[in-house]
Amino acid sequence: MVRILVAEPSYLVRKGLSTILHELKAVTKIEETQNLDELHELLQSSAPHILLINTTISSLVGADALIKKCAPDARVISIFNSPLPDDGNETTLSVFDSKPILLNKLRSQVKAVQHNVTQQDNSEELSEREKDVLQKVALGKTNKEVANELFISTHTVISHRKNITRKLGIKTVSGLTVYAILNKLIQLEDIS
Repeated sequence: MVRILVAEPSYLVRKGLSTILHELKAVTKIEETQNLDELHELLQSSAPHILLINTTISSLVGADALIKKCAPDARVISIFNSPLPDDGNETTLSVFDSKPILLNKLRSQVKAVQHNVTQQDNSEELSEREKDVLQKVALGKTNKEVANELFISTHTVISHRKNITRKLGIKTVSGLTVYAILNKLIQLEDIS
């Protein structure tokens, strides 16, 4: 299913877009952020299939490089704080667009990535960062300890753990430990 990240500084616009996105049945995960720092953390934890980003955030220094590095395959949709001409451009939204226009644009974008996402979900592997988190968890570290050792937030660790559980279908720490040993992420001797 399609993962979407909404990067919008305005609380009302962000919540409005999330509400509209929830109406699209193919969307399974909608995350929200209001600034570049939070965007960086969320992009590290899981790359979205679609990134809706306000131009006030995307115009900040380093935003383009961050998106290209952390979410190179994401479909980027720009949100403008001004009215846009009715040129039918599906990769731009305006805060002045009506609900039907927003729904049509977002529905077409979701449909465009949905086929690719279905194929990718069947063959998803753990990212390098997820493997790092899995190693620490398998060694008995708490979320806070993992966050401190990897220099990320506890929220990011929790997001990684959710992704690991979803990808592997393993819900217990003991199961994750066995997986880590069998896949040579840790050695049996490392476990205390």
